[in-house]
Amino acid sequence: MKNRLEIRIGLVGLGTVGQGVVELLQQQGAFFSRDLGFDFRIAAACARKESELNSITDPGCFKTTDALAVANHPDVDVFIELAGGEDMPKPWFEAALQSGKHVITANKALLAKHGAELFPLAAKHDRFLLFEAAVGGGIPIVKTLQEGLVGNDIDGLACIINGTCNYILTQMTRNKESFDDALAEAQRLGYAEANPGFDIDGMDSLHKVALLASMAYGHYVDYRKLSVEGIRNVSALDIQMADEMGYVVKLLGVVSQDHNRVLAAVYPALLERSHQLASVNGVLNGVYLKTSAAGPQLFTGAGAGRRPTASAVISDLVSLARQLATGHPVPSSMAYFSNDNAAQLLSIDELETEFYLRLTTVDKPGVLSKVTGILGENGISIRALSQKPEHDPQHVPVIILTHSVKNAKVAEALRQIDALDVVSAPTRVIRFYK
Repeated sequence: MKNRLEIRIGLVGLGTVGQGVVELLQQQGAFFSRDLGFDFRIAAACARKESELNSITDPGCFKTTDALAVANHPDVDVFIELAGGEDMPKPWFEAALQSGKHVITANKALLAKHGAELFPLAAKHDRFLLFEAAVGGGIPIVKTLQEGLVGNDIDGLACIINGTCNYILTQMTRNKESFDDALAEAQRLGYAEANPGFDIDGMDSLHKVALLASMAYGHYVDYRKLSVEGIRNVSALDIQMADEMGYVVKLLGVVSQDHNRVLAAVYPALLERSHQLASVNGVLNGVYLKTSAAGPQLFTGAGAGRRPTASAVISDLVSLARQLATGHPVPSSMAYFSNDNAAQLLSIDELETEFYLRLTTVDKPGVLSKVTGILGENGISIRALSQKPEHDPQHVPVIILTHSVKNAKVAEALRQIDALDVVSAPTRVIRFYK
């Protein structure tokens, strides 16, 4: 019989994901013990309400509503944080690491904001700080970048990393719904919060993209310095036009590197229907990697939810246990994620791609000549132009597709175009991704 290793867990947060972790530990406990030689025991647990702690049945478990008490508890080997919040858990992480505990989390917001302090602290104390569940839910993308594709250069990355936005855009595409109707349906089904701004304005995606960009290129990418655009302004007409052209609209996180400078951003994009990412629909997430040796890779699956996210937490827990069982654990270092090793960033202005522009104009002679004149003066070449019929002569949609051009030129041209008295609403912009 194998010698068993007991791993004592301190668990903070017994919401949806926390309860999922408890369930998986209970369901898989016999397998972990019998086949892997690991006995996982919840030695301490914290929840907002004492009643939530009733699901913990491990003998002798210390139960509390004070997370710091768990972080400092002497009978805890690994501190698992599933409470959420971008600032509140930071002292818990610090206390746990400084008292010699390993840390596992699903908290992308905290790591994006404070990881530049927490990852070096973990390295200083020779502790693991694992976060597979923080990016892509049940998709094993962190281990893929750190281990599976370690022999590759990452030539580029694009991801659909927020299920709420992907569900809304899928509904608009499949069912010809308006943005407002698709959002209301997402809220009814529990895919969107009552206040959905964090998702639909792209911030959730931005946190994850910053972490992915950092792992792809080995430098700290600060999400606060990146460009982000959400999906509030994507209209049913935009979806219709995309469909007619053979494209779909997705909210993408896009990452690339040029001469050691990293470009990372979040924005709605037009994808050809034949692109691998275009098939990632509903609440699913997907990460598309261009790699130097393995070629194009698409990883897709549930990006959130009770069991998929809990699965990723358990994956980190077993990986940690295997390291501890060797007697000489070697943490996978994220110490490069520090202010001293910040990435040199490319501005979104430097991004060169094709553009879809939807202007709203008044129905007067000479409108198109004014618009095309400004585009030409800014070095923007038009590859297609169409004017859509509209009953309101004050709000006539004009669709323009450009050839490849830098974002800065388009931004300047639209500043001039939107100032025209014949343009009655801000121009909507969607970039192409290939």
